[in-house]
Amino acid sequence: MPAIRLDCLGSGHAFSHGRDWSGFLLDGRVLLDAPPQTLAALYRVGGAEAVARLDLVLLSHLHADHILGMDLLLLEVTQGAAAALRGASPLAVAGPPGTYARLRGIVGVSDRLPARTDPRLAWLESDAPNRFRWGDIEVERGLMEHDPRVIAHGYRIHVGGRVVAYTGDTRSCDAIETLAAGADVLILECGGPPSPGRDATHLDWPDVSALRARLPSATRMLVTHYDPLTAPDVATLPDITLAEDGASYQFD
Repeated sequence: MPAIRLDCLGSGHAFSHGRDWSGFLLDGRVLLDAPPQTLAALYRVGGAEAVARLDLVLLSHLHADHILGMDLLLLEVTQGAAAALRGASPLAVAGPPGTYARLRGIVGVSDRLPARTDPRLAWLESDAPNRFRWGDIEVERGLMEHDPRVIAHGYRIHVGGRVVAYTGDTRSCDAIETLAAGADVLILECGGPPSPGRDATHLDWPDVSALRARLPSATRMLVTHYDPLTAPDVATLPDITLAEDGASYQFD
């Protein structure tokens, strides 16, 4: 089976301390979240061709650090240099219910956001859990536990005979175990401890270490959405990879 390629478009969370916000490109075809720097980061990966090769965007939830790149990305897909390079298949955008409405609210009345009926795009908004297929890519959608005011999805992506699991933003919960079961690679967040007096909405480093101990060694773990100022030394995190802005990873 071919190796899994992951290009890290960013590894930081909302308070990024100068890091780019978290997002990934999977095998050059699947975008995992669309942080503000998405379009520029894709151009660094492979120019307009990298945008033209996109088949599917998976948005985990509707917080700004995960979706603010959609405006310029879709403008490029429909009107920019990538538009002329794309084939006839539309770009699919999957996310929680209300995804398009949230983007329309951000962009306003401008035609920079294509109409929902634009045939160059397919909007796959849905509650979780469910499963869908886009071309040869099969996706399982799970419901995660994050900020109770937003719907948060995690994804299991089946592509090229491999399985990549992506938590999006979540606190420690049983849904992570379900998401990770049998996955070749688990991309998980570590937003850190809650502010005093608030309930947890993210994983913390002890949660990550405990999860590593429970999962089989065959499941590779890539941690993202973390604060570089408080991250532990990688030497203390055996069998865990910390994502770095602009890095590319190959998982056999």
